[in-house]
Amino acid sequence: MSGTVPPRPEALEGMAEFGSRLRELRVWSGVSYRELHRRIVKARTARGVAEIPAYDTVYRCLQPGRSRLDVELVVDVVRALLADEPDEQAVLAWRQAYQLVTGAASDAAVVNVTDRLPDDLDVFTGRADVLHRLKRSVFEGGRAEPVVVVVDGMAGVGKTRLIVHAAHLLPGVDQVLAVNLRGYDPREPAEPGAVLDAFVRLLGVRVNRLPGVDHTARTAKLGELLKGKRSVLLLDNAASAEQVKPLLPGVPGSVVLITSRRRLDLPGAERLQLGPFTPAESAELLSKSVKPARLQADPDTAERIAVQVGQLPLALALVAGRIEASPDWSLTDHLERLVERGRTLRMDDAVEIALAQSYASLSPAHRTLLRMLALHPGADFDTSAAAVLAAAEEAETSTLLGDLLAGSLLQQRSPGRFEMHDLVRVYAAKCGSDEDPASVRRAAFTRLVDHYRAMAAVAMAVYAPHETDWRPRVMPSVVPLVAPADRDAALAWLEAERVNLVACGLRAAEQDLPGHAVDLSWILYRYLDDAGHYADGEVLHAHAARVAPRASRGKTLSSLGVVYWRLGKFGEAREVYAEALTIATASGDHRERIRALINLGLVLERVGAYAESLANYFQAIEISTMIGSRLATAHALHNVVHLAERLGRYDEAYDRAQECLSMLRETGDRVTEGRTLNSRALVNLSLGRLDQARADAEEAIAIAREVGNRTGEGYALITSGRALGALGAIEPARARLDLALLIAREVANRDAEALALNESGTLHNLAGSPAAGYDQHRAALAIAEELGDPYERARSHLGSARALVRLGNDRAAQAELRLALVLFDRLQTPEADTVATHLAALSA
Repeated sequence: MSGTVPPRPEALEGMAEFGSRLRELRVWSGVSYRELHRRIVKARTARGVAEIPAYDTVYRCLQPGRSRLDVELVVDVVRALLADEPDEQAVLAWRQAYQLVTGAASDAAVVNVTDRLPDDLDVFTGRADVLHRLKRSVFEGGRAEPVVVVVDGMAGVGKTRLIVHAAHLLPGVDQVLAVNLRGYDPREPAEPGAVLDAFVRLLGVRVNRLPGVDHTARTAKLGELLKGKRSVLLLDNAASAEQVKPLLPGVPGSVVLITSRRRLDLPGAERLQLGPFTPAESAELLSKSVKPARLQADPDTAERIAVQVGQLPLALALVAGRIEASPDWSLTDHLERLVERGRTLRMDDAVEIALAQSYASLSPAHRTLLRMLALHPGADFDTSAAAVLAAAEEAETSTLLGDLLAGSLLQQRSPGRFEMHDLVRVYAAKCGSDEDPASVRRAAFTRLVDHYRAMAAVAMAVYAPHETDWRPRVMPSVVPLVAPADRDAALAWLEAERVNLVACGLRAAEQDLPGHAVDLSWILYRYLDDAGHYADGEVLHAHAARVAPRASRGKTLSSLGVVYWRLGKFGEAREVYAEALTIATASGDHRERIRALINLGLVLERVGAYAESLANYFQAIEISTMIGSRLATAHALHNVVHLAERLGRYDEAYDRAQECLSMLRETGDRVTEGRTLNSRALVNLSLGRLDQARADAEEAIAIAREVGNRTGEGYALITSGRALGALGAIEPARARLDLALLIAREVANRDAEALALNESGTLHNLAGSPAAGYDQHRAALAIAEELGDPYERARSHLGSARALVRLGNDRAAQAELRLALVLFDRLQTPEADTVATHLAALSA
């Protein structure tokens, strides 16, 4: 191996290629199959992992023709093969490559985080020794340094309950962040980058996911936002140390509580290993859950029941609920039933024995509900969703949910919202596959997606009523729907159900329900775009596009193109927009043709193809006028305003802006109204109307903040900074541009970042700091070159030249001006004359 580079899992297009690359890695390592198996067994044993793969399992993992693998085994294989050259980033790259080729990365990217602690138990039982260690090492003594505690142990041992209880004991907490990392959930483990993005967003910062496996910048951002706070992070159900490490903020005052079934190797972390309850703790739990008289009458049998279920807290809670629910059964009856279950189950698993007994004791209605709930693909659910799955009335379902909660078969993370322990979900799903025909399970899931689709449509009708005609008309839900009271309430519902909505869309695409996937993509497009949930939008729109019939594929491609546009993937955006336009034109879908023309025009504008871009906009206006859509006309007009201003056609741009604003105020599209005001401000700047420009920009800022359009706010701040700088208000201008630059970086908008840097460079020149101005322009140039934006490149060269003149370097300034002149000439913008004049003056 010395002197060679290990094969990397890059640019893979399918499982066959992934398997081939993995086999290449084994050949490269020179490790035999026997040695590979030995290393994996040794590593898992050292980490305390109970699941030890057989030699045949490891061997078959590396054979051709495999369509699915255990991702954790893949990771262990890679780590063992790279043992002589350890590289955790390389290991993480293999994990993500596997997720991508199997489609699992979509699930991994959809995460649900919260900023509140889950409810604590009314009475917490046992673990006095562990809590004493926690209080001594974490909660007492005024520790300021970062604290990381890992609680590991087998399934059902009470790890989550412990860290939740401990978090409730932590005094003076300013900030809570909690997430289920789904390490042993039927769904794929949560991707660390998606969790970081969700945490940062929850703290009020809009971000977009960045490509690659290096989460350093995201982790640093989280640490920055938590600095100076007493924070507690609950990272529940972790799959591996690699999943957790990026989520550790490492700032003073932070306490991170982690649970995992594995022993995690996290440097500096305190490890607490949980085992089953002691006999005394088991007796205490039973005494708190079962009427004392029943236990006192037969204490020996109660103790034997605890032993039969391995003295595991989850199993004990399930048995206690069963005992209380069946007063006609004696404790001996319960014990004999547990013993019988232990004989008949294939696995001698205490939790499964307890689950089997609890399940057997349920009424048919309770059992049906539990099996149906296992079909829910999201994070949690409310009573309405549960009723839809079970095809039952909400009042009846509410009662059934309460019973399942009392029997420890469900958990309640917050009022009105329920979730299933992953072990309960797996068991219920297995019962469903055994007892319910596939047609019944499919019908239940279809009802659920119908419900979420209808509810999303109702919410979006309140959130963006001006676009109602652009969204699909869907059948009402089988349960009565109440529309949100206002836009804020609609947004709150969408945020609460976002993970469920996206997860249902992904599952619908997988289960051959293309219409549902397409509808959810189409309905949620505006919300996901406005709110900056670009990662969710990308996976949802991409899945919908993959399964959509050709007639509706164009809609999903246009939505996907907008996500690519926001993320700076202009090449990908151009490809999907072009296909969307072809489909819309062939099918005669005028609305989608307008949308594709406008979006494709934006990409053409970005690369400097102004004539083609304008042609697209005017064609869109022609079609929208023909079909009588004022809103579509206004959207196209707004882009004409922006491009006409750039080309120096200021009077035309101003008139178009006035016309556009009139239409937008009729339709109620506040988002585009704010953008158009910013465009009018730019026209006023070019016409020398500085006060009017500033007023327009400030109004645009106000509207952007009102509707939560963070990107629009950034652009308007840049325009306001330009106007203030031209008016001589240097410090207010600097504050505006600094905030704009911050927003641009937070939302990962590289276009806005380049623009803000160029304006900041101009302001530094005005303020007499040419060296700083030059640095800003060079930073802008690097981004503009990366994006392929000729206009901002030209402005960077022009700004650099002005700074160089002030620094006394006329020769270098001339070189920059020549570069700028070539670009402005090619674009045919009015700056070409200005640059030519400067160049002539310097050459004289």
